[in-house]
Amino acid sequence: MSKVVDFPRVRGFSAFHPAVRRLHGLTNVLSDLHEVDLQSQRDMRRALWILDLTNRCVQIILSDFKDDPCILAFTQQAEHLIDDIARARQMVDQLS
Repeated sequence: MSKVVDFPRVRGFSAFHPAVRRLHGLTNVLSDLHEVDLQSQRDMRRALWILDLTNRCVQIILSDFKDDPCILAFTQQAEHLIDDIARARQMVDQLS
């Protein structure tokens, strides 16, 4: 099992707002990193690439919904996800 931060899958949650669904989708993708056994440099580069790509996707989601009246709630969720991504990135960096 990986030493990367565990991103728990979001199950049984039906978000109606597209921004929330997208953020939950990204969290579910990241949850797969917990199952990856990071042994080689290639594995670690791939994990870092996924983390960086996900971070960029969060930024795009926030940009897409910047005029939405619920942006503050999305921003809070996004900030938590960005913080988790940063922690996971540091852990992968320490493994290499």
